Amino acid sequence: MVNQFVAAWNAEDFETINALMPDTPEKQKWHSGAMRVFFEKVLADGHFTDFEVRADVIGEPEGDDAEVQFAISYESEVTREPVEFQGRLPVHRETDGWVVKWARNFVWAGYKADRFRVDEKWPQRASILDRDGKKMATGAADSRRYQFGSVGGTTIGHLEPPPKNAGFDRLVGGSGLEAAYDEELAGEPRTTLHLIRNGRSILRLGSKKGSPSAPLRTTLDMDVQSAAEAALGSTPGGAVVMDPATGDILAAVASSPFAPGNYVGVADIEPFNRALSGLYPPGSSLKAMTASAALDSGTVKPSTDLTGPKEYRGVRNFESGEFGTIDFATALENSVNTAFAQVALKLGANRLFRYAEAFGFNEPPSMQLQAATSSFPKPLDEGDLMWGSIGQAQVLATPLQMASVAATIANDGRRMEPRIDEQLKPTGERAITVKTARTMHELMRNVVIGGTGVAANVTGLEVAGKTGTAEVDVGGQRKNHAWFICFAPAPDPRVAIAVVAEYGGIGGEVAAPIARNILTSIWPHLPSPKGKKNKG
Repeated sequence: MVNQFVAAWNAEDFETINALMPDTPEKQKWHSGAMRVFFEKVLADGHFTDFEVRADVIGEPEGDDAEVQFAISYESEVTREPVEFQGRLPVHRETDGWVVKWARNFVWAGYKADRFRVDEKWPQRASILDRDGKKMATGAADSRRYQFGSVGGTTIGHLEPPPKNAGFDRLVGGSGLEAAYDEELAGEPRTTLHLIRNGRSILRLGSKKGSPSAPLRTTLDMDVQSAAEAALGSTPGGAVVMDPATGDILAAVASSPFAPGNYVGVADIEPFNRALSGLYPPGSSLKAMTASAALDSGTVKPSTDLTGPKEYRGVRNFESGEFGTIDFATALENSVNTAFAQVALKLGANRLFRYAEAFGFNEPPSMQLQAATSSFPKPLDEGDLMWGSIGQAQVLATPLQMASVAATIANDGRRMEPRIDEQLKPTGERAITVKTARTMHELMRNVVIGGTGVAANVTGLEVAGKTGTAEVDVGGQRKNHAWFICFAPAPDPRVAIAVVAEYGGIGGEVAAPIARNILTSIWPHLPSPKGKKNKG
């Protein structure tokens, strides 16, 4: 009977335990449901991950009442060694067999107590720093300070109450970097397990050392971030500034300012970071990738002759423009949809799809900070192929992804994985050849010199870029997202930028001037090749 009781306890079979109790009011009180709730609370209070009950049963007890030596041991997350209690199980002989006189104190045998309690002492939450060591978030969690206000707020993130049943009561990262690096920033608490009676500890059962919190040094540059935000202004949309050589995110700009300091400890706040998670059809800005694929695969050369009719197999030029016979370089310079539709058919769905994935589509960024996955579905028919090649159909991209497209071309065809944690080594893979990338430098430079991107031209700074006007249907009304992607200076690029103006209009008229303003605003703050900020 005792062995049956112990086996039932180890299996958390409280119905059997109750059946082995004498028929008294205690049995009614400790029905299987009440016993289960009580024991689950015991395990939760002690942060116990496992337990074992053992009993020493030697022969048949003499008489009608006896006691059997038993032990219960617990393994806890907060102690280095198991915690064990020893006591005696009172048993009684009834007409139909032996029963166990259950008592709640069995769970901490040998002591009169009320419950277990775990005390935690957390280290102070670590700071989040920009690449120059400026503190973007600092101080204890419940009094967290954000020195830059709303600048970079959606990327830095905020703190919120812990989820229910978290097992602790400290504030946790609710969004952005605060959420992505919550464990590192919070560290591990020093924990002590106590046995409690009347609210006071009667026995210290063990403890476990914590680990210090670790500051996060990011790739963000708050001078660049502030300048880029000012340049975007009140335009709905987002922008990303990236270092092509490393994939470092220098700035991630999202409209709708968010000041984390106003939301410390506030639940159910979800700031939307358009720069990292806003998904938009990229429109003709994607032609930079399609052109790279066509040149890299040998499908075309810059001098390849094409035609630019108003319409080609269902694809129309923007505002029904007609261009006659043009070479591929001119088709990119003037963003001729119908010419690119012809190129896409020659390139083929399989090759275009492979290049799209080489440029980072269809895979989430590997960085710890949350960012949406940009998608380039494999074209299923001729229409999908042609429209997809010019950034329409079902293609969706974030500003981060389109900045990566520009950065890949700028970095001589090697795509660097977007990086936000400066402590991690930059990683990347080749998407196109150096020769193709250098050709694209020239073609995209021409877009800014005399094509659709002239509004991005900056005197004394060779800007290479590509415009995009992505058509979307909103409640039956045709609207346009305005895009511009670029890098500079074209001979030796040091920065890549992507801008989207949500429902902003025409890329060359709206996004290109914004990109120019961002570029000129951030240029004095960019690290020079020798690691110092530019003077102008």
